Amino acid sequence: MGSTIKPDSLLLIVDARKPERVHLVPASKGKFTTQNGELNLEALVGKPFGVVAKTHMGAPYIVLSPTLYDVIMYKLRRRTQIVYPKESGYIVLRLGLKNGMRVFECGAGSGAMTVVLANAVAPDGEVVSYERDKKFLTVAKKNVSEAGLSDFVRFQLGDMAEGVEGGPYDAAFIDVREPWLYLESIWASLVPGAPLAMVLPTANQIISLLEAFERFAKFACIEVEEILLRRYKPVSQRLRPTDRMVAHTTYIIFARKVVEVPDGGSEV
Repeated sequence: MGSTIKPDSLLLIVDARKPERVHLVPASKGKFTTQNGELNLEALVGKPFGVVAKTHMGAPYIVLSPTLYDVIMYKLRRRTQIVYPKESGYIVLRLGLKNGMRVFECGAGSGAMTVVLANAVAPDGEVVSYERDKKFLTVAKKNVSEAGLSDFVRFQLGDMAEGVEGGPYDAAFIDVREPWLYLESIWASLVPGAPLAMVLPTANQIISLLEAFERFAKFACIEVEEILLRRYKPVSQRLRPTDRMVAHTTYIIFARKVVEVPDGGSEV
């Protein structure tokens, strides 16, 4: 990440008086116009991240190095609903992702989750991501590139209808409208015992998926969860929740691949 601002650095610029106002701006832009005047970005080169800079009108702005969270929330282009960090970080932990693992994704969408998956398995792992819409695939590729993670992602135009190439994979993440249609392909693409995560926005989709799990019977440890995020106003004299809450964005479904063990033997 580096501690000093360079000419090619990406800057997270935060209004010191209203921290909810944030901007992601490349230092190479030279100047940045805010609601409170102009910031000279060229003058920031060589200074440490965390510096408080002032506009020509004297308004203070904090200049930081953006985290992956910041890139996802404030930089990535969105052509589809994305998986938000409140879910994506948790999904990475539940999938047990780490450097060197190979992950299969179907439904890249705008690529926000692809970025998170690639960041988790880099530098020695790989994400193979399927997306059947060319427009979405183009956006996903650009977003992954701008996040600096293209070397760890291989995109495929298509879906799982005809199976998944390159398996078996260590884990899978699925974000499609009718995942129950592809359970057999998903199962075949995974190593035994591998974790699977899916996201679905509505309860009726969850019911259809659970019914399919019951019929297919080759996944176990099935869980359905939802994550609600409540923020608080960080004022010591009147701490209370903010006026708006990030409540339902999606349901998350987890499962593990299981294999049949012949009577009297052990699966090898």
